[in-house]
Amino acid sequence: MNDDAPQKAAPELPTLKLKPKTNKTGAKTGVKSGAKPRSKPMAKHGAKPDTAKTKAHTKPKQEKPDTQSMLKSRQICFELLCAVEEGSQLDHALKAQEDISTLDDRDRRFVRLLATTCLRRRGQIEKIIAPMISRRPFGAQAHANLILLMGAVQLLILKTGAHAAVDSTVELMRQAGFERLCGMANAVMRRLTREGDARFETTAPIDNLPDWLLQSWNEHWGHDTTSKLADMAMNPPPLDISAKANPEALASKLEGELIDNYTIRRAFDGDPSRLAGFADGEWWVQDAAAALPARLLGDIAGKDVIDLCAAPGGKTAQLIAAGANVTAIDSGRKRVDRLRRNLGRLGMKATLKQADGRQFVPDLPVDAILLDAPCSATGTLRRRPDILGRRQPEDIESLQNLQWELTTTALGWLKAGGRLVYATCSLQPEEGEEMIAAIIEAGEDKIVIDPITPAQAGIFARSLTEAGTLRILPHQYDDIGGVDGFFAARLIALV
Repeated sequence: MNDDAPQKAAPELPTLKLKPKTNKTGAKTGVKSGAKPRSKPMAKHGAKPDTAKTKAHTKPKQEKPDTQSMLKSRQICFELLCAVEEGSQLDHALKAQEDISTLDDRDRRFVRLLATTCLRRRGQIEKIIAPMISRRPFGAQAHANLILLMGAVQLLILKTGAHAAVDSTVELMRQAGFERLCGMANAVMRRLTREGDARFETTAPIDNLPDWLLQSWNEHWGHDTTSKLADMAMNPPPLDISAKANPEALASKLEGELIDNYTIRRAFDGDPSRLAGFADGEWWVQDAAAALPARLLGDIAGKDVIDLCAAPGGKTAQLIAAGANVTAIDSGRKRVDRLRRNLGRLGMKATLKQADGRQFVPDLPVDAILLDAPCSATGTLRRRPDILGRRQPEDIESLQNLQWELTTTALGWLKAGGRLVYATCSLQPEEGEEMIAAIIEAGEDKIVIDPITPAQAGIFARSLTEAGTLRILPHQYDDIGGVDGFFAARLIALV
């Protein structure tokens, strides 16, 4: 389709209304998208100095090169955690952090490891530290808690030397403007060197789940499964790769393992763009579970397909590689620009549209639609540990409304007999099973589920539901190193 072509009206689905879901107590369930920052990010080192005396620390004294490097990496990590605390996604904070490029490769990896471990293990660490502090830093000093978190993680999980962990924590507290808290930080860290390991043994990964998520998962999946999901979420994810062509040969080239004859998996903690074939556009990064929904559209060669909410473009690339004529839609300019860059690297072309999918109208009805809907992303905690602190229970309802509007609008774009695959990387049934059930009920027999078969699901066949949808739980795939949590359903428009 041409960007300037006149738009024609698409077939309309009857207006559908989704009733808010309620829990057993009658309270609405739900997630409000995109928590806004509570305040402006702190200054360079997190806060204004407590006293005029700290002005002497605005120009740090000369340190030995290794000490300077150690403090700089921890300062950068602190600033990343402050950004996340104020509402930023960790990946966005990393891209916006200019100083990280001045670190060597080892220190860059350390910064990422320390930041992600702090976000994953915060519940356990705070449970340990809380009894050691008579009054938790708050207000203008609240970010001091992040410095204590970093110190404890280095000492108890990353096993940094005690001397380095204690000294860097106290010095970072001073540089951040919290000089009055240096004594407390020193006392807490030294106590952790004596008692920390024993105290850590009394905690469990499930302690890192926010109360609302713990309650939700316990209710829907049971305590045992919730514990396993929490355990899986604490592990750094492997690197999953989708090949543009010939995955077997690329797996050999990258020394990876081929999963389900499609995804290449390997361990890697550096910059993926430095691996062979990336610059040449031979592959892109995509979790094994996330690569499945596009394949559920079947044979789409020569067909007109819309990829709705398309950025960053992994699923768009799959559809193009399968021979479809793809229109890729996303609402944000930066997201569309990212999509354009990614397709350009891969040497692939699609019709790109910056538009709100709820108002978009295609030129003509299409054969198929892939909707990877915006969601709470609670299935991606390994890759996005900031979700643990960023999401709130009230977020689900606004996301439900968005999912409902996108799906019911997109169904009106299909030809009779056309298919729509709805997918979310969420472990919340409100964004999966309950959403599809409500759409089917409101569709009055004009929309039905097209059951996914075991052959189509491949290694994910164990996740098929009685309704013919997919509910992928990460821990069920620990035999291959786990995957992201996902829900997928395939719908047919009968008229």
